[in-house]
Amino acid sequence: MISQQVRLIDVLRLPTVLLSLDSKSLYQIITEARYLSLLGQLKKTCVRNEIWQDLPLFFQQQLISGFHSYEKQKQSLEFEHQELTKQLHGILPSWRYIRGSALQLSEVEAFSGRVKNNIEILISKSFVDAVLQQLLNNGWRYKHITDYEETFYCRWSQQTTPLVHKERRTELAIHYHLLPKTLIHKLKEAPLLHHHTSPSVAHPATLLSPDAMVLHQAIMLFNQVDFHHGLRDIYDLNLQFQHYGQQRLFWHNLIQLHQQIGKDSSLYLALSLCHELFDLPIPSNMQQFLNQSQYQRAIFWLYKERFTEVINNAFPKHQNSNYRFAVKSLRFRGRLKRMPIYAIVPHIIKRSVLNLMPHEEDEEIIY
Repeated sequence: MISQQVRLIDVLRLPTVLLSLDSKSLYQIITEARYLSLLGQLKKTCVRNEIWQDLPLFFQQQLISGFHSYEKQKQSLEFEHQELTKQLHGILPSWRYIRGSALQLSEVEAFSGRVKNNIEILISKSFVDAVLQQLLNNGWRYKHITDYEETFYCRWSQQTTPLVHKERRTELAIHYHLLPKTLIHKLKEAPLLHHHTSPSVAHPATLLSPDAMVLHQAIMLFNQVDFHHGLRDIYDLNLQFQHYGQQRLFWHNLIQLHQQIGKDSSLYLALSLCHELFDLPIPSNMQQFLNQSQYQRAIFWLYKERFTEVINNAFPKHQNSNYRFAVKSLRFRGRLKRMPIYAIVPHIIKRSVLNLMPHEEDEEIIY
């Protein structure tokens, strides 16, 4: 074997490349996968591609350790679900798990190994006060954030200030909208909630239907500010397109749902980037539908290189001036999507000042 300049994105696209790498290059892949929260998923990728038994023992051991982290996190999620069920009995009849939490509870083998940052649930806004009061009285507290960040959550976010359990240190994000407030004025989120799935492990909660889950995650990915987990998130979408795309009505339902929510380029960006990065095959009916919009094609042409740059090069060793320009460009685009123009400059100034000040261990300075 010889040393090659191979990155994690290359391995996810073609896992068999691992078989040609020397030990040094394999260690670099491990380091990058751990940094980008993809170690557990890389194990499952190797198993799916039937190369697991051919990998060196040290490489297997590192990937197994990453997968164990996922298993512990999934057990923790199931425990927290039982606790929420007890605490919210008689207060909230049901709720919906979204994003990483939904993937862990979906019981889909293809998503095994995917770690999450926190537990995210969606509830009706009319239940928010009662749910918060119940949780705050039973072991949860608000996450330490600055007064300004609290104001930001109230004005521009679709969720409450995050909660942290005092003993278990679990973080819980309670959403009362699926989309940020500014996007709700442009897109219709109600169609995303029309259908759901009900795996037994999540009862009495539910998950978004496959088409809604994919579209919601695409919208959140391409309308955000922070792309640190960009590779993990686009790989999530690629796996979902591959898995759910085998269902007979998935692509038909996805087209209909996209038409119902309004004008948004996220699905076009997601499918096009998955095709570019992972060679995802796109069915002809979906490709014909996407090609109808000159606007979406123009957005992809305009931002393709920048999205590719931040997704490919999030690992510090790969970052250069092009990466830093792409990050700043997409961060500004994300702010335009999630805040009115008049609020952006004051927000950037305040955020920059806050980040220079010392803050609590779990304090979060966002956007």
